[in-house]
Amino acid sequence: MDRTRQQQAAIDEFLALLQQERRGDTWVGRTPDGYGPVVFGGIGLALTISAACRDAPSGTRLHSLHAHFLRPVQGGAEIVFSNDVLKAGRAFSLHVVTASQNDKPVIAMNCSFTTDTDGYVYDLSAIPDGVPAPEDLPEPEPEGDDDEVGPWDARWLGPSGVRPDGTREATHRHWFRLPRTLGDDPHLHTALLGYATDWTGVGGRPLHLDGDTTGMISLDHSAWFHRPVRADDWLLQDVQSLVNAGGRGTLRGVIRNRQGQIVASMAQEMLLRPVTS
Repeated sequence: MDRTRQQQAAIDEFLALLQQERRGDTWVGRTPDGYGPVVFGGIGLALTISAACRDAPSGTRLHSLHAHFLRPVQGGAEIVFSNDVLKAGRAFSLHVVTASQNDKPVIAMNCSFTTDTDGYVYDLSAIPDGVPAPEDLPEPEPEGDDDEVGPWDARWLGPSGVRPDGTREATHRHWFRLPRTLGDDPHLHTALLGYATDWTGVGGRPLHLDGDTTGMISLDHSAWFHRPVRADDWLLQDVQSLVNAGGRGTLRGVIRNRQGQIVASMAQEMLLRPVTS
């Protein structure tokens, strides 16, 4: 099977994860088994968002979330989502969604739903200076004959340059998209974008950006979805490490569309273990 067909098969598998079934008062799905015993946090976010949006009030979309990672999300296992409505207002509705495995909560997420209205428009738009378009960047090279093909297209930019004080404006940057034309369901695109908000590489460890993610454990994660967006169009992820202190690190980031508009933003705190090598 060529890489294009492998990628389309990977997209089929990824989208299937977001199709939970109703079981009593809960939604039930499964986690993938190809990522090892513990799955990437973005998968947990995407699955929980998908389940939350299944109970969204009619005509609304998810505009913000705050999630706590309570336990590692196990791969290749059933995951159950319960939804409690804290507020069902005329303009905003707040739900608490709990994802559980083996009867133990793994993610607790506050989800706020609303409708978009006309209003004051302002944001720090524009693609940052020096950032090339995705088509001007090379495709990632396969790491070997058995390199696994994932569902996403990505073009890696790396961090921005070091400033005189030793800090960086950006500690992780990449373009991404799902290379298939998707439907117009806003909840699907939000779940996919939720995955991407956790796609921060080693951007939370600015002094060791050439390392790996060992010792980096997500604690909590907030995201805001400012504009409707399509995950099958190219989007730019731009991450900035804000502070490392107390054995923890906090980063923030924005996601822009091709026109430079900010479509989502996020903030995350993680446990940081010292680098030993």
